[in-house]
Amino acid sequence: MRNPRRVKLPDFIRLAGAPPPLKSLVIGGFAVGVHGFTRPTFDVDLLIRRPDLEAWKHRLSGSGLLLLSEQTAFAQFTQGEGLDGLDLMVVNEETFQRMDSAAVAVSFDGIAGRVVSLDHLLALKLHVLRQALPHRTGKDARDVEELLRRNRVPLDSEHYRSLFLRYGDPQLYETFLRLSGRS
Repeated sequence: MRNPRRVKLPDFIRLAGAPPPLKSLVIGGFAVGVHGFTRPTFDVDLLIRRPDLEAWKHRLSGSGLLLLSEQTAFAQFTQGEGLDGLDLMVVNEETFQRMDSAAVAVSFDGIAGRVVSLDHLLALKLHVLRQALPHRTGKDARDVEELLRRNRVPLDSEHYRSLFLRYGDPQLYETFLRLSGRS
């Protein structure tokens, strides 16, 4: 999987499955697309287990990707200018298992992958929206709005009210409730 050819989502999933396999779940723009709202995305986002981070870093660097930045919960890789990057969101084992158990099996160009459930994707998006990061707010708000609409999410149900209050906040809940015409 060395450059100069462009590495795409199926390549990353295939790389994860190489021995010894590393578990991952697709999140971000590709997951948004799987759950009904297709939009342009310029990187691949995977959720991984914290114990696997060093193995991921080794495997990705051995495949020609460069570590661009690393924080406690994220590692960002690049293939070079103009090519898709790869972002890893790092979670503990318990969180990964909970999300994995509800994940959806999907084929990406014939390669089997797993995508976080709609509820987990919404929780991830709400968590980011709660942080009010200027460079992300518009895109993530639109993702949430479209996911709610396209999946006919009963936002006024106790389940979704609780999800919004746990991962977002009351203001986000009220805003999306109004946008859905249910306030």
